[in-house]
Amino acid sequence: MRFILVFLVLYSLVFVSCNHNDVMIHNPSEWLDSDGQPIYAHKGGMFYFQGVYYWYGSDYRYTPKGGYDKHSQRLNPGINVYSSNDLVNWKFRRIAMAYPTKGWGSKGIHHRAHVIYNSETKTFVMWFYHYPPDNSERMATVAISDNPLGPFQILGQRKTDHRLANDEDAIGTKTKTAQGGRDLNLFRDIDGSAFLLYDNHDHHICITKLSNDYLYLTKETSIALNNTPPQMSPAMVRYQGKYIVAASGLKEWSATETHYAVASSPLGPFGEKKCMSRNNTWQSQITDLVYIKESDNLMVMCDQWWFPDSSHVNKSGYQWLPVMFDADKEIAQIKYVEKWNPLGDLQF
Repeated sequence: MRFILVFLVLYSLVFVSCNHNDVMIHNPSEWLDSDGQPIYAHKGGMFYFQGVYYWYGSDYRYTPKGGYDKHSQRLNPGINVYSSNDLVNWKFRRIAMAYPTKGWGSKGIHHRAHVIYNSETKTFVMWFYHYPPDNSERMATVAISDNPLGPFQILGQRKTDHRLANDEDAIGTKTKTAQGGRDLNLFRDIDGSAFLLYDNHDHHICITKLSNDYLYLTKETSIALNNTPPQMSPAMVRYQGKYIVAASGLKEWSATETHYAVASSPLGPFGEKKCMSRNNTWQSQITDLVYIKESDNLMVMCDQWWFPDSSHVNKSGYQWLPVMFDADKEIAQIKYVEKWNPLGDLQF
């Protein structure tokens, strides 16, 4: 009996190990959930909580060209959320935040939804960008939930219209006002402080510290990436003791190179702006940077707009690639690979 038990334990360990090694991301390929359905989580954000990865993103199934007109929100379901334990096998959980049927937010569209957890208030906080059909009052919006799956309740919009204290020094021009906050992202540091990233009216990538409850912006702001060239779709991560901010170029749905800068603190000062990709990020656009705790790897999440099917934006694919980083030289480079294990040791 003892021999059988030992054999079963050893067999289970080998089986788990083999399965772990078989967890592979394939680029490019059709991304399906655990039910065999296409994953609709565009302009996505990743959130890690208690051993589970949550992937939030926009669903454009009824607006094949993207949909920013007054009817878009009524047609599209909302912000979807998927969950996974290995970053490869994803289960659709629910619509984390449905579009309002009337009142504020019932026209236009929401995108770039990102979530962090406030351990003091025991609240999951989502920030996203509201894009009204008439282009007025485009700004960051905040919502909360007591569950990472939602439903998230919209609290209101937040204007990022205070003046940037270091704008003149950083850019070498007159100080300007950051209006509205367009594409955005969230970053929570290891000490619990949180920050909102956004491209401002002039398409600099700005970082503003959030209040202790993560629901409001403070006046602590800096510029991580200047607008030469103009930037959008920012992302931020802490890795090997450094803070990396990256963003795409201003090309709307088109693929662009990914630029980045590195700092020793979340509000900088940030170093030289550099390119971390090639071939227009291999025909994709960054949407998030993800630190993978289990393997100590760094990953970039990208959208491949209008590929493989150019007739419908919701059929656009996803491309997730490893990022190589030299902390001493502050050099980051995205590595293109067709197949890799995000939970394993990277050997290229």
